[in-house]
Amino acid sequence: MNEYLIEWALLREQKYLQSCIDLPLERKVCQQFTTEYGRLDFAHRIKNDGFLITELETEIESKAAFSYCIEQVKAYKNIRFNQTDTHQVAILFASQTKPNFIRALNEFANQNSVKLYQYDLEIAKKLYENEIQKSLLNAGAPLVSPVAMNLTHLSSFNRLMIPFLTRKEDVVKREAFKELFPAIASGRAETTFNVIWKGAYYFDLLIKDGENFILTDYGKRFRDNINEVQVSPNIKRIDLSVEQKRVLVESLLNGNFYEKKSKVNIYYFLKFISLTDGEWIPRGRTLNDKAKHDFLNSFFKMSYTEGSVCDLLNFTCNHCEELDLVQRIKTNGAFDRAVFTSLGSRVLVYLEMDINFKREKIQIPLQV
Repeated sequence: MNEYLIEWALLREQKYLQSCIDLPLERKVCQQFTTEYGRLDFAHRIKNDGFLITELETEIESKAAFSYCIEQVKAYKNIRFNQTDTHQVAILFASQTKPNFIRALNEFANQNSVKLYQYDLEIAKKLYENEIQKSLLNAGAPLVSPVAMNLTHLSSFNRLMIPFLTRKEDVVKREAFKELFPAIASGRAETTFNVIWKGAYYFDLLIKDGENFILTDYGKRFRDNINEVQVSPNIKRIDLSVEQKRVLVESLLNGNFYEKKSKVNIYYFLKFISLTDGEWIPRGRTLNDKAKHDFLNSFFKMSYTEGSVCDLLNFTCNHCEELDLVQRIKTNGAFDRAVFTSLGSRVLVYLEMDINFKREKIQIPLQV
């Protein structure tokens, strides 16, 4: 693995870097910084104790690589960040380095007052993969697998809005939902409530802080545009108003996909429709074709049962219908068909472009 990519991952994952270096790192002061004594990999300020200059190495497997490393470190001894600073120099190398070179590094370090630290190359690779994935997700690239959530319709969010609406408040406690969700605090499973509020969270409508549920700006707009004529004490679902649909589409397009499962499901479903021409929407919970089941698990990067796969497709199709992204065409066969609306086509194109731009924004600088 390229040394620069390892460096990028280690500097982003400070906890692991700190576990490798037994000095209290306060903050990074420079990275890939050119001096008259060579190019520094990176340096940190040490709490109450000057600076630490670190020479990063992968596996040292040759005499040439070993010689280059120690010559660089010797030169770093001459560097001064200012007139009064004190600094130490360290070599941080992969523990997979051959034993004979580890012995030589220890001998050099002891003779030259150089700190010697190790990191695990395999851990660094995993950190890199995790950071890339997390960064892409934060930037708007939904790379995690879709999730069968048992959220049948997005309009279920309106049940959550009733306490906020009737109390005219932006913050309510869990107990405020009990009339609408009797299982709350009853000792029974609160599955329905949890599925619905988490779905609303995935669409950035609210956040949870202990027992408090707090509306976001999206949530306030969503609540304020509810179809109030449909509100009644025993209501299970209130159709989305036009403005509520707009709020959810805005949220879908806002680039916030990290751990937002509802949005991830919609993105993958739209991709699925574009790939299959929408011809595989099951009418029930069976596919009647092992090849289709295997393909869907592979495409969605999951290992669900046939019934769960069908639920995911059906429920997400409902979500896309509610947002006017697709139109479901009923048939007499085992499968219905879903076709893009003009809006759905534009949404998919936008998401694809956004993902590509964000991916490039992250990966292009890593070519430097």
